Amino acid sequence: MKKVIVAAIALPLSLMISQVSAETISCVLENNKVVAASKLSSNPVYSYGTAGNVELSLPSSSANSRVYKGSEMFAGGGSSYLAFTNGAYTYALYNGMGRGWEFEGLRVYKDAEMIMEKQCKQYGSIVFDYDAVRAPEGELPY
Repeated sequence: MKKVIVAAIALPLSLMISQVSAETISCVLENNKVVAASKLSSNPVYSYGTAGNVELSLPSSSANSRVYKGSEMFAGGGSSYLAFTNGAYTYALYNGMGRGWEFEGLRVYKDAEMIMEKQCKQYGSIVFDYDAVRAPEGELPY
């Protein structure tokens, strides 16, 4: 029985919560911007900005724009993410925890370098049903 409990703790938080079947996930970031992903079970769309002023929406019509999802396992935890690319930039709605840390929010990469990380003000806002998201699997660029 103890091994089952340890295995459950090692799963990503988003895989352990069963209340998820929403088409949209969003949160207010620590910089007071809103990050969201909508149409999760059909054609996921990313948006970022303030209420009433979307600064960036993806995917774009560019051939260098794509959507993918992924998960990672760590000692003592794991993560799941939904990523949108725009040329050399990757915007990842990320939910993860491990030994001594937890993060839920937005991570932005330029090529393989993380250039921005903003946490959600309220934890539990961007939890999603991994299997219900219509996107291929892929890895973050680090």
